[in-house]
Amino acid sequence: MPIVAIDHAVPGVMHTAADLAAATGADEAFIRDKVGVHKRYCLGEDETGISLSQAACEALFARAPELRDQVDLLVCVTQSPDRKLPQNSAGLAHALQLGPGTASFDIALGCSGYVYALSVVEGFLMATQMENAVLVTCDPYSRIIDPTDKATNCVFGDAATATWIRRQGKGGRIVATDFGTDGSQGDAISIAGGGAAAPMVSIIGMTPPETSQMSLFMNGRAVFNFVNGQVPKSIRACLEKAGLGLDDIDRFALHQGSIYMLDAMAKRVGIPPEKLLKNMNHFGNTVSSSIPLLLYDLQQKGDLDGQRILASGFGVGLSWATAILEFEL
Repeated sequence: MPIVAIDHAVPGVMHTAADLAAATGADEAFIRDKVGVHKRYCLGEDETGISLSQAACEALFARAPELRDQVDLLVCVTQSPDRKLPQNSAGLAHALQLGPGTASFDIALGCSGYVYALSVVEGFLMATQMENAVLVTCDPYSRIIDPTDKATNCVFGDAATATWIRRQGKGGRIVATDFGTDGSQGDAISIAGGGAAAPMVSIIGMTPPETSQMSLFMNGRAVFNFVNGQVPKSIRACLEKAGLGLDDIDRFALHQGSIYMLDAMAKRVGIPPEKLLKNMNHFGNTVSSSIPLLLYDLQQKGDLDGQRILASGFGVGLSWATAILEFEL
């Protein structure tokens, strides 16, 4: 399953660390130095998750014009779709004018979603003998965040990515994986209202959730402890499955939760700082888009070919997903 090319799009509204400090009352130096956000982007009034995803796909098609008419599978990773129904992938397939024979579905995973989706797409292509897939990530958390909340508004940003994956040929291949979920800690990142347990409307007279229950909640300390306790184990397990050591990895593309958390976890694992990829200062925490954005940057610099990269995503669930990728372009 080769990863052939990656592209991306960011929305039209940009906020600086100073803007976020003014909105939340947080310290600007803390936002820049500990969270790691110097600027981030979020959806404007006329933008949606589908329109941002479409922009990422159009950028990919501009890079590979032949792909548009060859897409067999379209997969969207998002936990904040434009509507409850239908799925974002259906609306995106229509916006891109893909043929009705294109298979499509959404994957409701957050920060671990890209790594999970790589394996899902690989299995789907192998099972169906389809040739070309486009994997899209877009989780516009700006639409589910309380703008005054320090714990979330100072961390997250919006971005979309589109990855071309095909069944055969040259590209990035999965060498080994490690997955897991600790649902006992799932409430650490959550939205209480809007689901079947606390619906907006009900035929049996249930009370709609309060407005506050419709915003993203995050217990930063619980997430930090989870990441530093579980993710190093996942990284070591994945390396062991591949028969590799830390020195055999050229780059580490780890989810950009916050700079403080990223550096602390990398130190615990023993990752050399020069091998640790970062983009938090440009985008913030873009959820499922953070890892493909890191890979996109390497691609643009011409530094992806011949690289062995360990990618690890972790977050909502609480879930984790680690994969070792080898690139031959």
